[in-house]
Amino acid sequence: MRILKINTGLLAILLTFLLPLRAQNHSGLTAREYYEELLAVGGLAHAAGDFACFQDDPKVDSFFILRESNDLPDGKFADASFNQLPEAAQEGMKKDFLMVRGYPKGIPWRAEEVLEKVEDSWTSDQRMLDDRTPIRIRFSINWQTLQYKYAVEVLNMDSTFRGEIASFGRCEEVPAGRRHKN
Repeated sequence: MRILKINTGLLAILLTFLLPLRAQNHSGLTAREYYEELLAVGGLAHAAGDFACFQDDPKVDSFFILRESNDLPDGKFADASFNQLPEAAQEGMKKDFLMVRGYPKGIPWRAEEVLEKVEDSWTSDQRMLDDRTPIRIRFSINWQTLQYKYAVEVLNMDSTFRGEIASFGRCEEVPAGRRHKN
């Protein structure tokens, strides 16, 4: 019975987090075509937008964009709205972080996933997939080759690593004139 619950949990992770990244292409458009269409109409959403990332599998119809916190415009945190944030939020905004926004079939996620820098990768806060399955997102990139790994890490209840479901691909710079303006 326990094996069934673990397999169900892993299936839920796949459906919840990676299915938008691994969605089968039934419309005939590729992730690249959705991306090009959005660039043409200026439709890349919000602040995440220095790099566009595509999975190695050309059949996937989803892509994501990302942006490092150190690439935010100077003075971004000097305005009054930043000073009105709770102190804990202000401290979090001063750390290195990566903003990721997925686009399954060209539709943006509701919000960016904010990942905090941990050694040579970025991770999300730990969250519960169900009452017995903690998970976290880990994103790793080689900035020289722009090859990436996007993984959902499955953890034990004591937060030790149990396994992962990962996708791999390559990022490219969004043309400077086509990036979202803050």
